Amino acid sequence: MRTKLRSVAITSIGVLLVTAMQHRARAQGVLTASSPRAVLCSIAGCQKAKPAITGFDSNSVFTPGGKFVLQGSNFNSLDGQPGTIVLKIGSKTAVTIIQLGNHGWRQGYTERQATVLGWADSHVGGQIPSDISGVMDGIATLEISRNDGLKSDSFVIHFKAMKDLQILPMTDVSVKTCATHADSNLCNNWSDSSQLSIPPNVFPTPTIYGAHAVFVPVSDYAFSPTGQDYYTFALQNGWEFDNSYWLENGIYYSGSGCTDHMADPKLPSPSSSRLVVVDWRTGCSLQYHISLHITGPKGVPWK
Repeated sequence: MRTKLRSVAITSIGVLLVTAMQHRARAQGVLTASSPRAVLCSIAGCQKAKPAITGFDSNSVFTPGGKFVLQGSNFNSLDGQPGTIVLKIGSKTAVTIIQLGNHGWRQGYTERQATVLGWADSHVGGQIPSDISGVMDGIATLEISRNDGLKSDSFVIHFKAMKDLQILPMTDVSVKTCATHADSNLCNNWSDSSQLSIPPNVFPTPTIYGAHAVFVPVSDYAFSPTGQDYYTFALQNGWEFDNSYWLENGIYYSGSGCTDHMADPKLPSPSSSRLVVVDWRTGCSLQYHISLHITGPKGVPWK
């Protein structure tokens, strides 16, 4: 009987202590729905298991500005306040890999907090910062840091970088062959006569510029000079030729009153060897220019 009375007394003291602390918290205006449990845990020293990420909603988008929902358990801390979501891209100890003909580029380490859009014990919602650049498509991790300081293990995701669109500069293209069947030939910065001078009406900025002329036109068009010009270029770090700009990639024009012809340039595909071939036939003079559009991760060099 004495043992039972002692147990009841200890329980009563604990209840009174919790009640007193609740009243004190109310007086200070800081009581939350989880305060009773938090108070008991402050006495007993209990703590929830660390948060664990087990998956994500199928509609999640892991790209700059993309929204996502992570699924798991123990995301809530005892005080009921949301924590933080941290995105990590790259490695702090990554080594620069220098390839032949490349000056070397290493993706730096990026660590950013996602915007918290919702927080519950079994799932959290977030949004990736929209201004992330200078990174490539690839593996990244997300980590939940609970408000009480406990962190989850890193959860691997596939990050898709923000894309950029550029016109490849002429300086990044090499002339492999410039046909010399006419009297005057020019391909980019190679010439058998005068140096490159691009007319002011050429727009957009050309990646490839060619000119061929015959000073004494051949009367029979079928036997007029013909040739093929070959150009090559290289892209790295996730950059590709963008063939969706077909109508803007190739523009042809010729001298007035001449019977000239240039077939559609043979442009590369994203998986090709980066070779551009231009077929031409001229009876007087011919000029052409091509703007090669390329796309790749924003802030990442293509060479």
